Amino acid sequence: MTETTDTRKLRGEVRDFLAEERARGTVLGRPDSWLTGWDPDFSRRLAGRGWVGMALPPRYGGGGRGFAARVVVIEELLAAGAPVSAHWVADRQAGPSILAHGTEEQRQRFLPAIAAGRCFFSIGMSEQEAGSDLANVRTRAERVPGGWRLTGTKKWTGGAHVNDYAIVLARTGEHEDRHQGLSQFIVDLRAPGVRTEPIHLLTGEHTFNWFHLDGVEVPDGMLLGQEGDGWKQVTGELAFERSGPERYLSTFPLRSR
Repeated sequence: MTETTDTRKLRGEVRDFLAEERARGTVLGRPDSWLTGWDPDFSRRLAGRGWVGMALPPRYGGGGRGFAARVVVIEELLAAGAPVSAHWVADRQAGPSILAHGTEEQRQRFLPAIAAGRCFFSIGMSEQEAGSDLANVRTRAERVPGGWRLTGTKKWTGGAHVNDYAIVLARTGEHEDRHQGLSQFIVDLRAPGVRTEPIHLLTGEHTFNWFHLDGVEVPDGMLLGQEGDGWKQVTGELAFERSGPERYLSTFPLRSR
């Protein structure tokens, strides 16, 4: 990315902010801080600078600043090892997915809260037999009066024990082609029937979870996009996920300033 006067100025502002945070003792100084650095207060301070939801439209509380500015901020945060995991998924993919596929009510409800660092999301995709073969998901959503009942278990769900919501991929119909009959739902992680079971890293840290949905009731208004469009939507969400700078910055030494 070619630096401009504006992006250089922004980079300097982020470094000054990080120097203040380092003095507070909040900067972890580790390359996986986007996974293990869950600090909602830091996320809210970052949001107060306008650096969460930067690419979301201003009418939904976002900065409307575009891709280049967002990358500059992310590069500096990750290079310093800042604790960004609380807002990471919401900012990187849940927000853009809701913007792209959500109803106006969903956009008004979730996007301003994401941009303010007050609403945090997890990813509800992978399962025991559906990792690289994501179309093999067995979590089911059945129609009930006023909504859906979700039953199944997700695996490697980061932050499900501390976040607010998850976008869950579930099967809503039977088809010979497994890529059909899938839908996405916004699930409240405090809802009755939601249960998390920790998966500990070798270091003993608890970041990932088994995420059990034991007949979780989800209202119609929390269906994300159209019923049956889940595969198209989830591949778009994965594009947001796979394009993040954390995919390459975690291999570089951390900056000390």
